[in-house]
Formats: sequence, C-alpha cells, structure tokens
Amino acid sequence: MKALVMLLAGIPFAVGMIRVFETGTDLRYMWVALAAMAGGMIATMVARRLRQVPTTGILVAAVFIMSALHAAVVGRLLGMPMGRELTILASGFAACFAAATLVATAALQRGRR
Repeated sequence: MKALVMLLAGIPFAVGMIRVFETGTDLRYMWVALAAMAGGMIATMVARRLRQVPTTGILVAAVFIMSALHAAVVGRLLGMPMGRELTILASGFAACFAAATLVATAALQRGRR
C-alpha cells in the first residue's frame, strides 16, 4: 500500500520533471506540484487537529479542494493564464494527492481492525 501511495503522490512531480526535461528551464509544474502537495498536507494536518476525526470522504474532499486551490494560485502567480489548462493541471494534481490520501486512509483503517 505504501508503494501505491508514493506512486500516486509522485505523479505530479513526474509530470513536472517531464516538463523540465522537455523545455530545459521551465520549473513551473514542479512549483505547482509542490503547492498542491502543501495544500493536501495542510488539509490533513487540520483534520488531525480536530477533536472529531472526519470521515474518509470528507478528508479526501478537503485534500482535493485545498490541493487544487493551492496549485491554481501558485500557477497563476507564476504567470500561467487562468483557464482550461491551469484548471486541468491543478485538478489533476489534486486528484493524485486525494487518491493517495484515500489509499493511505484505507490502509490505516484496515490496520486498526
């Protein structure tokens, strides 16, 4: 399960590295991937601090939303035009981190039984 979580969370960085190798200098996708990861981590940290643990679905949704928002804001700050391309990039990266959260949470719940 850990390998699957790492694979899912690593996809945005792999996309970023492909972009770097294609262009030679464009690191914007790497920064967007880092921002998406940070957004997901913030959502997870907030969920852990709550007295009542949220359900898996709420946690995954929160990770997706925070990751997408962070990715879109950083992409926009880096000069990417706000449009279809940035929306697809941000939501795609967020989906990877949300899927990793879903798999990790399911593995943790399975281990507690």
